[in-house]
Amino acid sequence: MNPHIVAKLTSRILAIVGILMLAPVGIAIFDGGGHTLTAFGVSLISVMATAGALNLLGRNATDTVHRKDAIGVVGMCWLLLGVFGALPFVIEGSIAHPASAVFEAVSGFTTTGATVVADVDGLSRATNLWRCLSHWIGGMGIVVLFVAIFPTLGVGAKHLFRSEVAGPINSGLRPKIKQTALALWWIYGGLTVLCTVLLMLAGMPLFDAVCHAFSTLGTGGFSTKGASVGHFNSAAIDWIIIVFMLIAGLNFGLYYEIARGRADAVWRNYEVRFYVVVNLLIIGVIFLSTQERHGGVLDAVRFASFQTLAVTTTTGFMTEDFDAYPNFARYLLFLAMFMGGCAGSTAGGLKVSRVYALFKLAARELRLVVQPQAIISVRLGRSAVQPSVVHSILVFVAAYFGLFGICSAFMVLLGLDLITAMSSVIACLSSIGPGLAGVGPTMNFEFIPPIGKLVLSFCMIAGRLEIFVLLAILTPEVWRR
Repeated sequence: MNPHIVAKLTSRILAIVGILMLAPVGIAIFDGGGHTLTAFGVSLISVMATAGALNLLGRNATDTVHRKDAIGVVGMCWLLLGVFGALPFVIEGSIAHPASAVFEAVSGFTTTGATVVADVDGLSRATNLWRCLSHWIGGMGIVVLFVAIFPTLGVGAKHLFRSEVAGPINSGLRPKIKQTALALWWIYGGLTVLCTVLLMLAGMPLFDAVCHAFSTLGTGGFSTKGASVGHFNSAAIDWIIIVFMLIAGLNFGLYYEIARGRADAVWRNYEVRFYVVVNLLIIGVIFLSTQERHGGVLDAVRFASFQTLAVTTTTGFMTEDFDAYPNFARYLLFLAMFMGGCAGSTAGGLKVSRVYALFKLAARELRLVVQPQAIISVRLGRSAVQPSVVHSILVFVAAYFGLFGICSAFMVLLGLDLITAMSSVIACLSSIGPGLAGVGPTMNFEFIPPIGKLVLSFCMIAGRLEIFVLLAILTPEVWRR
């Protein structure tokens, strides 16, 4: 790894974060300044000063980026995002403990949506905007935004892009990485504007509409209200967010195909078909389990659809307490937390394509029991999957569940009950946000000890970077020149 290249590129990414921090600064000025303006002003100056210092350190470095450098940039960025994202909370006093503030910041940028804030309604508008904006930045990825803006990276852009984007993007995008990044951000920004306008037309105030559009397209889950989306008690708002959660949970490369007039590519995609079928099955079970809780069939379908998609897209919004559902419905939602959304989406989890591949692999092994001499390939859609890809999927799933088991055990040792411990880890590892029991939809993560919050922050970053990029940062090999 070349530390000068890492410093130079990290400085530019931090500068982008500083520019984006002007938004809460502007809101703080509009709302009368005060301590909130001081908090964000000091944070902005700190970000820019650090960016300047790193740029000075890397002033003589070239833009030639190798794989190790890309891993270093991504690792350094996530470390600094946690620190500088937390700084406004600590200075303002809205989240006093540094570990809690880092947890909140990491939860924002990883689009997890787990919170330590009990009184969300009491936060300043600038702080709420920063929380939701961090979802939007983190959803597509600050490094992907950087790749889209800077044209001089050359082949290094590929390494940065692949280190940041969660899940493979297999179809629908341009061959050049910079063009891919630009296409992703144009699609992402356009959908965000559309979501904002529709929420306003449905009766949501402008500020709330912008914040909820940020959180929805980023599949984050931070809300400006303590009761989340349920605060608005609006069927129209619920259905709009349902649709956009589903959109955000799909591969963004497919929307580029739609823009090119190939709308049929969406349903021809095996991952989309599997994703829709799984969601419909879970919605059906939850509808049947909870119908008596609601006034009519349409309301029951709406609540079941909202909570299912809030979990499967890893958004984590709430219109009612799904931890109060019957046990089988809670169990299904807990399983859905592992799956997450599609590859190339802003959602977390194992990714639908991997879960589908596991089912296909299991089916092949079952056939081989009966026909041991047969040569049977694993097919995803029309394509046969290479053995190396099957191996990588199995290794990733093993690492995912291994990390889940180790961190769950650690949380139990901290004194959490089994359900709370397990659901807190999977809620962070899969970027869900709320879990079950002590970290359920109506609860928060504040009661977890500081060391537990740092472990869960590690889980959030590991899930966002799909484990191996983060683990690679911890290996000595990456740090050698």
